[in-house]
Amino acid sequence: MKKLIYFVALFLGFTSFAQGPLHIYNYSSYDLIGRLFANAPSSSNCLPTVFTSYNVPAGTLVDIKSFNTSNLSYPPINVWSVGTSTSGGSTNQTVPSGLFITMGNLTRWHFYWFQTRYAGTNNGTPDPDFPMGENFCSWSSNTDYVHGVLTEAKWYYDPTTNETTLIVKDI
Repeated sequence: MKKLIYFVALFLGFTSFAQGPLHIYNYSSYDLIGRLFANAPSSSNCLPTVFTSYNVPAGTLVDIKSFNTSNLSYPPINVWSVGTSTSGGSTNQTVPSGLFITMGNLTRWHFYWFQTRYAGTNNGTPDPDFPMGENFCSWSSNTDYVHGVLTEAKWYYDPTTNETTLIVKDI
């Protein structure tokens, strides 16, 4: 009986931090160029961390169900970097991977820090950087709303469904 209680507690612990889906709805006329991060929300140093560079074209609606299936989203993410130590670097891991099943149970979407670019170019807009996300790490300075010159963005985490949503739209 003790083992059963232990395994149930362990399972509930993993699922309480389990990565839910991420929705990025770029309703704007601009491309989003940035870095996407997931971190452990319960750790003081936010480890482990999983991140990648991610560009979202203008008018694109993205649904990322997990790290392990991110290669099926559009645009796809085929490689993530994984960091597990404050003193070491990160390692690149190709999707799919058994490591991402573990990382998905330990992390939650933390932030997407991006800039807007004129669609199809590398030319930046007059908008500021968008540090969209949550502040569950002591080193982060993310926000859930940014009002730029041309666009605005809102980050929302729903603890009931464990889903994270970023909406970017023209002003």
